[in-house]
Amino acid sequence: MNVAFTDWLNLMPGLQLVVPTGSTVVRAAGCDDLGMSHSILIGAPFAAVIPTRATLATTVDSDPNGWVIALASGIFGQVSQEAFLAVPKWSKSWDPFVREAVDTLGALHHADLVDAACADAFADVISVHIALRYGHCAGGAEPNTPLTRQMLTRIQVFVHEHIAETILVEQLAVLVHMSASNFAHVFKTATGKPPHLYVTLERVKFARTMLCEEAIPLVEVGARAGFQTQQHFTDVFHRYTGMTPRAFRLTHRNVVS
Repeated sequence: MNVAFTDWLNLMPGLQLVVPTGSTVVRAAGCDDLGMSHSILIGAPFAAVIPTRATLATTVDSDPNGWVIALASGIFGQVSQEAFLAVPKWSKSWDPFVREAVDTLGALHHADLVDAACADAFADVISVHIALRYGHCAGGAEPNTPLTRQMLTRIQVFVHEHIAETILVEQLAVLVHMSASNFAHVFKTATGKPPHLYVTLERVKFARTMLCEEAIPLVEVGARAGFQTQQHFTDVFHRYTGMTPRAFRLTHRNVVS
C-alpha cells in the first residue's frame, strides 16, 4: 500500500481514502461498476472512500494539501476481506480516528520520519478500521441492548453528514424504525447519553477538529458544526471543553509549534 502526501497518485485498482487538510477542497469524479456517474466534494474535516480509478482535482488554484491513502483487502482473512469489500464506495464521513491518524502521519512527515514501512503500517491500520467500522461486520448485535452496532453506526453517520443542520430525535428514531420515546430510552442505555447530548458532543468534537485547521475562520467553524450563533457556539464549546474556541485554537497552535 502507498501513502501520498500533497500528491494525487495513479494507484492500483481498489479503494483510496482521500483526506484533505487545511482549506483544500477536492472534487472526486468517476463511474461505479454499473456505469453510474458520481461526483463529490471533500473538504476538512471530512474524508471520503472512493475507487482508485476516480479522478481527483482541487477546486482552487493552489497546491493540494492532504493525503491520499491506498487501501487494500489483501491484509485480511476471508471474513474481514468480505467486510472490507462491503464498505460503501463514493461515501464521505467525518471520522475522528482517521483525522487523528492523518494528523500523526503529517507530524511524522514534517519531521521527515515517514518511510515506506511506516506508510504501509498506517495504511494497514486505517484499512482495518475502515473495514470494521463501515463493512458488513459492523452489523453484529450489541450485547444486552436492542440497538445493534449497525444501527448505532447508521445514527452516527447521519449525525456526521447533517452536523451543520438541526437534528431532531424523531429523525434519528426513524433511521432505526423506532418511536422517538423508545429510541431515546434504548439509545441512552446503549451509549450512556441521551440523544440530544450525544449530538451536542459530536458538534463539539467536530468543531475541535476544525479548530486545528488554521485556515477555517472561527465563525465558519461554528456554522459548519451546526451552532445557530457564534455566542451559542462559544458558550457550548466552553461548557464541554473548559475553554473558548479561540483559546483552544491558540493552545493547539502552541502545542504543535
